[in-house]
Amino acid sequence: MFFAKFCFQDRYAFTGGPFGSDLTAKEYADEGVQIIQLQNIKEGYFSNDYQIFTSEAKADELLSCNIYPGDIIIAKMAEPVARACIVPNHAQRFVMASDGVRLSVDKERFVTDYVVYAINAPYFREQAINNSTGTTRLRIGLSALRKLKILIPPYEEQQKIADIMTKISQKIEAEKTKIEKLTVIKKGLMQVLLTGKVRVKVDDEVNNPMTKVMGL
Repeated sequence: MFFAKFCFQDRYAFTGGPFGSDLTAKEYADEGVQIIQLQNIKEGYFSNDYQIFTSEAKADELLSCNIYPGDIIIAKMAEPVARACIVPNHAQRFVMASDGVRLSVDKERFVTDYVVYAINAPYFREQAINNSTGTTRLRIGLSALRKLKILIPPYEEQQKIADIMTKISQKIEAEKTKIEKLTVIKKGLMQVLLTGKVRVKVDDEVNNPMTKVMGL
């Protein structure tokens, strides 16, 4: 199935962000409508660490480039090219930057979570790379992206795949959190041991595990 066939009949269901000259740095603001930048778009998740805004009036002016919670946003530029995530719901609307693409799928036929996983899959990424331009940093145009193909099983199977992938992603994130916590604990222990704040008691060289590790 061609990529753009996911859309319902909305003229802005599959559309790119504004031209660079239509939204410049001088129109950025400390509050208002958040602009989704490339830094926010990760493979399968939205990162809100980087935030810039524009005024409500400017967002209204760029209404065709507005994007809403539950939509899919795709990055036209690497790294990697054509990565995608679902727009979060911490605001009523957002504005895409110039290198974003809005994809609003027909939810009666397609499962949004499945579509995001499929876009981030290796077979789709390979198509995107092969249809991109640039040498130092790849970029894919809207017309090229529109022609890419994606694998679509029946709706029920889409949902099952999405559920399984979501559980796996949640488990991976939980394990990452554990690793981060253990890393912090390890750094703290290393600090107190190596600065002598805590003395290590060594009965003898034979029973000292460190001497075994070091071959002493």
